Amino acid sequence: MRKIKLTPLNIIVALSFTYAIYCLLGLDKSNAGISTSSKVVYTLALTLILFLTDILFRRFIQNIKWLWLIEGSFVLLIAIMMIIFQKV
Repeated sequence: MRKIKLTPLNIIVALSFTYAIYCLLGLDKSNAGISTSSKVVYTLALTLILFLTDILFRRFIQNIKWLWLIEGSFVLLIAIMMIIFQKV
């Protein structure tokens, strides 16, 4: 069995996929003005994009320490950008 690399993007992909399933089952009761099916579609699109980004990072960065550093910085940058865009 190949060595499985656990990375920050893997964790985020797993969490977003779990949230999509959570919404699909109807357990999300928030009234954010967006339908459940739209939430599921957008979350699955985000999951796919993050999964492909993770594969791209793994292809170009072989060292696991650098992979964690770069992917962690990427996740932090995306989180900061989301916060900034929500304020604007």
